[in-house]
Amino acid sequence: MILRALLLPMVFVLATAGAAGSASSDDILIGIEAPSALSPSGAAENLGMRLVIQAANDAGGINGHRLVERSYGRTQSGAAGDAQELANVARLADQDQVMLLWNHGGTAAMQIAPFAMAHHVPYMFPHTGLVDMDAARYVFTSFPHYGGETQMMYRYLAHDRGMTRIAILYDPNAYGQFFRDRLRALASADGYVVAGEEPVNQTLPADLTAEMQRLRAAKPDAIVMALYPPQAKRAMEAKARLDWRNVRMVSSGPLTDEEYLNVPGGYADGTLGLCYYPDPNNSDAPGIAAYRRLMAQYFPGEPLNRYSLYGYAFGQLVVEGLRRAGARPTRETLIDAMDTIKNWDSGGILPPVTFSAADHHAQKAGFVCELRQGRFVPLSGWIAP
Repeated sequence: MILRALLLPMVFVLATAGAAGSASSDDILIGIEAPSALSPSGAAENLGMRLVIQAANDAGGINGHRLVERSYGRTQSGAAGDAQELANVARLADQDQVMLLWNHGGTAAMQIAPFAMAHHVPYMFPHTGLVDMDAARYVFTSFPHYGGETQMMYRYLAHDRGMTRIAILYDPNAYGQFFRDRLRALASADGYVVAGEEPVNQTLPADLTAEMQRLRAAKPDAIVMALYPPQAKRAMEAKARLDWRNVRMVSSGPLTDEEYLNVPGGYADGTLGLCYYPDPNNSDAPGIAAYRRLMAQYFPGEPLNRYSLYGYAFGQLVVEGLRRAGARPTRETLIDAMDTIKNWDSGGILPPVTFSAADHHAQKAGFVCELRQGRFVPLSGWIAP
């Protein structure tokens, strides 16, 4: 089973709680990661949840309760950062007695998910496809799992786009290695060869020209980017620096966002990917129009992107569960309430969402998309890998 940030001051919100993981007379505590310069995309993800919290509180709260954030931050990246995040999660769950853990995604989720199961704390919608625990009582997963995504996208590149030489640029952690290993494993069946592999060893690299030059020498048709946004930006800048236009870049699903890929000169145009959500700037879907309106109200000047849109959409799902959990929600009644959600309508951000005790996977489908003139456009409808 695969288990799969705005630079602001660290925030410690003081609030009281009742019995383990239950709401006090006023507040429902939600455990979020504090913003960090190490992860601007993570900060955007959690900004979307903060948007939901502020809007819900201004509308009177949830069944008479305010939603209150409790958060601690990381100062390290990689394995050390994952260990720090797990320690923060333990503090939130056991000491602060939060009602639920929100996001805490990435590779740390591989440790947080079993922790949540052992400590009976709801772990809601981590931003990762590495966690495949859809039937686990205390874990709710968000977007398509990486196993299905890689199977669909690698086959699409080879069969639909005729690409026979595919390379990969990857972070050498569990996320990047998963995409690399799947590229190797599926090559023979899908009819392509792995033309090159280049790890990106720094979370915030200064320059990736050397890595891109080595891949260029291998003459790939496409380069899969199993990277984080700051790494992908440097890859695109290196592509521009090398004036390399006859290669197709391919973004992994979590990376498929215009803000973190576009560079001057149109060198990111033509990038293929699996989009999880429609264009946050231009879509006329009612849920995305509501997201834009609330962002303008609460966080004017902050960019619209698919990361904060994810936080907003899945934050709304959390609120729906809390509404259904009644006047005195607990961790257990919250989970039972979430399992009653059927065909929940996000207003076009996600396909309809249904949960049951046997299935806590919110979003199974995405759509193939291509970056054209700086915006991702859909090439397919919703597809479940």
